[in-house]
Amino acid sequence: MWVLLVSLIVLGIFTFLITKFQQGASSQAQAPEKEPDCKNSEYCCGAHEICEEGKKKRSEKKWEYYEDEELDRFRGKTSDSYTEEEIAEFREVLETLRKEEINGWLKSLNLRGINFPRSLIGLLSSRLQWKNGR
Repeated sequence: MWVLLVSLIVLGIFTFLITKFQQGASSQAQAPEKEPDCKNSEYCCGAHEICEEGKKKRSEKKWEYYEDEELDRFRGKTSDSYTEEEIAEFREVLETLRKEEINGWLKSLNLRGINFPRSLIGLLSSRLQWKNGR
């Protein structure tokens, strides 16, 4: 009974994460919201140099590659339109990652506009639950 309950909770969490992942990729196409001018705000913290540095870091869209540069050709492709051969490429990268690298890889894919294949969500879930790591 507990196994079923935990499995449903984990499935719900991963569904939420994948939905946010896909929404993040589509929201990048929209124009970014203009941040308020801190210097003229009544809520100004007075640390303009720190605020400005934070803005720079948030606006940078650098990502890290996980020896997966070949996946860039899937930019903009929907998560349910991959062929079996294309899914195998994602699977190969996912299976070579250590557990602690998976979230960074998903973020990298998101920043690059690459949707994660829907059919690999189960494998992703099991990799994140894997206790022993690599």
